[in-house]
Amino acid sequence: NVPARKKFLKSDKAEAGTITATVEKIALSKPNVSFRYIVDGETKFVTGGDGELSNAIYAILGRDFAKKTIKVERNEGGIKVEGYISTPELVRANRNLESFYINSRFVKSKTASAAIEQAYVSFIPSDKFPFCVLNIEIDPTQVDVNVHPTKMEVRFSNQNSVYRMIAQNISEFLAAQEMIPEAVLDEKEKKEEAKPEKIEAPEPFEKTRIQ
Repeated sequence: NVPARKKFLKSDKAEAGTITATVEKIALSKPNVSFRYIVDGETKFVTGGDGELSNAIYAILGRDFAKKTIKVERNEGGIKVEGYISTPELVRANRNLESFYINSRFVKSKTASAAIEQAYVSFIPSDKFPFCVLNIEIDPTQVDVNVHPTKMEVRFSNQNSVYRMIAQNISEFLAAQEMIPEAVLDEKEKKEEAKPEKIEAPEPFEKTRIQ
């Protein structure tokens, strides 16, 4: 009476996190479709379905996150790469924010991960990883999906070409950006900055009464 796979389930929180990550990946792969994601009656995000990937990123990850992204698009050698990458200030301690799609299908690719990380070598610490949502359009016959039973991990028949395409072009996009972070003051800091410098008056001399 108990499903065999039930014993492999983790805690409710862990399973909810896995579901959330899955829905986010799917929503980012289909910006032309509106997604509404609800957990325990609470709406987590709603994407507009207007076809703009930047708006889907905004809806899922927030305004501050979306502001630190760079649009990339390049087509050469029968391979087209397009999507968004992060500025060097938007990094994480793991690869959870790296999202790769082959012809709009979410996949895991060691080649793509290695290429994006190589592109950031000169821009971020070696123990940090960037954010990216990259769709790689390529001839399906050049992709082997039988690497893993889940069909999630893929291998390219022209690994070197895909690696160079991503690493070189992403590196060029990063180099072309203004990489000096902008210092933004909050309202309190702005008011403090605008106040004239207060000069304290010297202590008055103590009057001495001579008898």
